Amino acid sequence: MKLANKLLTGKKVMLIEDDEVDQMLLKFMIEDQGAEMTLETDKDIAFEKLKSHSFDLLLLDTRIGRANALELAKKLRSDVKLDIPIIGLSSTDLKGRGIHSGLDEVLIRPVEYQNFVKALSRLIKD
Repeated sequence: MKLANKLLTGKKVMLIEDDEVDQMLLKFMIEDQGAEMTLETDKDIAFEKLKSHSFDLLLLDTRIGRANALELAKKLRSDVKLDIPIIGLSSTDLKGRGIHSGLDEVLIRPVEYQNFVKALSRLIKD
């Protein structure tokens, strides 16, 4: 499979992830696609940054600490009116619950680079 050109060139991506191994893997994927990445390990700090800073994409760990990331996605869509693609990162199949909570895509861990790029190609326009 031929991988797409750098789909995130010039884009800003926030990654909300608390696992260090997943942080390194996803950082590589995001930066390899040309983006500038902001990492947050705390959902409350991330929420405040998303209210006050502009991002083009959000990658959200669906099990961040004890927080309910699906509730966070709903709150971002309803309260902040966040209108950027949100990709959930999950160890289990959410059976559509993620999409109903405001996620545009859900990638199952371990995230494979090809699946990451496929999700980007569906979500990133421009």
